[in-house]
Amino acid sequence: MIARAAQARFALILFALITALMGFSKPIPSGDIAEYALTMIAIDAHGTPDVRHENVSVARAMIPMLAEQYDMLEQDMRIPDKQVFSAFVRGREGKVYAIHFFGYSLLATLPYKLTKVTGLAFMTAFQIVNAVFVFILGLSLFRVFRSEWKALFSLGLFMLCGGLLYFRWTSPEITSAAGLLAALLLFCSGAPVRGALLAGLASQQNPTIVAFFGFAPLLLLSLKYRHELSLRSNVMALASKRQVVALAAGLAVFAMPVVFNLYQYGVPNIIARHFSDPAMISLNRLVSFYFDLNQGMVVALPGVLLMLAVWAWTSGRRNLTLLGLAMLFTLALALPALAVYNWNSAADGVMRYAFWASMPLLFALLWRLRQQKKWPLMLGAVAALQALAMYSATSYTYVQFSPLAQLVIAHAPRWYHPEPEIFVERTEHHDRYYSPDKIYVHSVGGKTVTTLYNADFPGTEERLCGSGQRPARSNDTAEHDRGWRYLHGAVQCKSAADTRLTFRLPEFRAAASVRLDSGWYNFEAGGNEWDGAWSAGKNSRILVTLPSAFQPSAIYLLGTYFAPNTRTRVSVNGVDLGWHGLNEVRRIAFSPSIVKGGQLLVELEHEAPRVPEQGGDTREITLFLRSLVVEAPAL
Repeated sequence: MIARAAQARFALILFALITALMGFSKPIPSGDIAEYALTMIAIDAHGTPDVRHENVSVARAMIPMLAEQYDMLEQDMRIPDKQVFSAFVRGREGKVYAIHFFGYSLLATLPYKLTKVTGLAFMTAFQIVNAVFVFILGLSLFRVFRSEWKALFSLGLFMLCGGLLYFRWTSPEITSAAGLLAALLLFCSGAPVRGALLAGLASQQNPTIVAFFGFAPLLLLSLKYRHELSLRSNVMALASKRQVVALAAGLAVFAMPVVFNLYQYGVPNIIARHFSDPAMISLNRLVSFYFDLNQGMVVALPGVLLMLAVWAWTSGRRNLTLLGLAMLFTLALALPALAVYNWNSAADGVMRYAFWASMPLLFALLWRLRQQKKWPLMLGAVAALQALAMYSATSYTYVQFSPLAQLVIAHAPRWYHPEPEIFVERTEHHDRYYSPDKIYVHSVGGKTVTTLYNADFPGTEERLCGSGQRPARSNDTAEHDRGWRYLHGAVQCKSAADTRLTFRLPEFRAAASVRLDSGWYNFEAGGNEWDGAWSAGKNSRILVTLPSAFQPSAIYLLGTYFAPNTRTRVSVNGVDLGWHGLNEVRRIAFSPSIVKGGQLLVELEHEAPRVPEQGGDTREITLFLRSLVVEAPAL
């Protein structure tokens, strides 16, 4: 056992250092502060997380920069049964809650009471919660290393892997990261109950951390594996009643938000329901998660990854197993994050998801150091490289390109094709959704370096090159997901035959070449995305009369869904083409041989038509159709 005196001395040193850090790094209103602060105020005022009008008034006065958002929320709350401002949602009995679970706000409530007594800024309450988790991590490191300087160096390394960036955030990124790393250290060093409970707490705000309960036992097995025993014997030796109780207790803590969401909203996770789409998961996004030059994991872990690579090259099988499991763990944490709509969400350097998802890799490094009596000199270079990474991260915002990205774009643009959302928002310096009907150009010194556009969106290539023109094949191009395409340098164009028939509201109304045949309500002219018509009932039909000699091979349908709908079954001339999400540009191809008699009959089967719950609208709607494009192969 570690001497109590040594533990107490280290705890005092750690407390002093974290207190000093708090003095030098004032909290900033960032992340999802609108929700967490309002929920904290609600819990403090009446002991429950449901938001009330008097809570909104207090929050508006405390955070003037969010007054407009709180105004919209309060206006929505005054109308019974109306859906409220998007960061909040109505639950049972019409009560309003933040979309994020209230666990983090609950932890901040006691420190918040302290700030009211002492006169400290209310945001300090969240920083105190962050500091407590860093303190717990420090104690966990001391337990593992049994050395003050090793524990402090390791904690410093954590802070240099993104901890310094997120320590002053009023959002739970650092509680998730520090909680996950401490949980791994405790679970694998003989304190499974404390580790599992801590992992449960860390997962309440970032649910994918539930993967801990699958990977922690595997990591422990790899560390304690005895080769003279069979796999079954090794498992049985570790699967004690204490381990099982620990995992069950941790899962119970994780399950609290799930139970709350099921009770209030009827789904396990309301955020996943409204703000993510599994169709967004792609290889490009996965690569971006790890290696993007602006916010990928590599931005936060250059030294750690280098050290792990060196050890992997010179390591034994057991250490390779540990590293392999840690990499799989980060993958399990990363994949769900790829489905989030707002990929370029607010960040300091490394993206928030990648920060806490990197903790299994940092754990692998620290555990390997635990096995060595003498630490390698290379650790100095690792720390220096990490410090440089943190310094770089403070030099740009999440709507600016990092210095490294700027360098690559200026001198070797063909080597860098980020997720389109990252490119658009950092080129235009705005946090907003990108649109497939727009063309985005990044210039350096007045010269076009990179152009991004959606090749599948009707008319985009013609707007890029001019009437009757298309980008030539001689362009230096790189294809991305969902029709997005990068062009490098000045765009080269060529003449092309008109291969597309485009139909929008004016053509729908004229009912000449195209007719919304059945299963549609009246036309609406709401401007921009609300020019078109709502589908009526379960099935809708569109009839297209084709010009002579026009042999189509694909169609594009673009519209907006009435939630919870996300897809439509499409048939052309009786041929079933499957289910498609028509809220983004998608090419739906078919054989030209199915076209007979110069007509196309497009039939749509809607998944879940329903009547709006408010506003007196009695229509049974699913899809608001904005445009239809029929495409023939280019000549």
